[in-house]
Amino acid sequence: MAATGVLGARLYTSATALTNVEAAADAIGDFQGLTIATEIGLIESFGDFGTVFETVPFMDVATGRTYKLRGGSNHGQFQMTIGQDLTDAGQAALKSYVTSDQNNYPFKITLVGADASYDTVYFGAKVMSFRTTLGAANAVIRATITLEINTPIFIGAS
Repeated sequence: MAATGVLGARLYTSATALTNVEAAADAIGDFQGLTIATEIGLIESFGDFGTVFETVPFMDVATGRTYKLRGGSNHGQFQMTIGQDLTDAGQAALKSYVTSDQNNYPFKITLVGADASYDTVYFGAKVMSFRTTLGAANAVIRATITLEINTPIFIGAS
């Protein structure tokens, strides 16, 4: 896979929550079979995302040497900045998810210009925040949205 730019990337969600993140969202095929078609519009920037493992330290009393083991994993969070427009169906959906329920929702990011085998990113997440930023007089009203990822992150074909 060659490096590709972000221009043209799009983020989508679904109105249908994931029912079981352990069994029904543990393979890329689980996401590819879903209708994830509500686009979140006016995205200014995507944040980073990916699985991170906890460091489990152990210090040997005899030598004072610290050993580090890999502990449990956290699939991380995904933050984005948008130009706020609550008439946008995708933005309105995210705003409602943050205030109305505890569900995980499916998300997909489509990448333009990427190898066809790696052009889509899938994950399930809870919408944890939708924060409005007013800024200065010549600023666009923006929102910062935080998703806490609760499934593995899959990269593959659409």
